[in-house]
Amino acid sequence: MNRTLISIVLALLLVATFGCKKDEDKNTEASFSAKVEGKVWTALVTQAFHTTSAGLTQIMASSGTSFEQIALDFKGSGTGTFVLNDNNVASVVMTGYDFTSLYSDNPEGEIVITKYDESALLISGTFHFKGESFEGVVYTVTEGKFENIPMTIQ
Repeated sequence: MNRTLISIVLALLLVATFGCKKDEDKNTEASFSAKVEGKVWTALVTQAFHTTSAGLTQIMASSGTSFEQIALDFKGSGTGTFVLNDNNVASVVMTGYDFTSLYSDNPEGEIVITKYDESALLISGTFHFKGESFEGVVYTVTEGKFENIPMTIQ
C-alpha cells in the first residue's frame, strides 16, 4: 500500500512539474525603448489611446521621474506601416533634445504596428525616424520597439 501511495504522489508531482506548460503568449508586460542619438532610452510609464471619432492613435512613453517622453501619433488603427508625414508624427522631448518629425519638410521614418488587440486593449510595434528641432537640427531615433502597451479606445 505504501508503494502505491508513493507511486501516485510521484505521478502527480511529475504531471504538476512537467505537464503544465507556461503560456508565453500571455506575457502582457509593457515595454518601450529606443536609441536616441545612439543612446538607449527606456520608458517606465506607457499608455496608448485611440480616438475613434478622429481616427487617431497615440502612443506615449515617459521616463516617469523627469520630463522625458517619446510620442508616436498616427492616423488609423490596426496593424500596418504608417509612414511619417503631416498625419503621422513622432516626437521626442528629453534633456538636451526637443524634436519632431513634424518640423521637417521631408519627414523620414515609420511606425509599424505588429499587434493591435482591441479585446485585450494592447498595442505592439516598432519605429524609427529622423526629427528636427525648431532650430533645424536633425536628430535620429533608431531601434524603437514597444510591446503590450495598454490602450484606451474612446
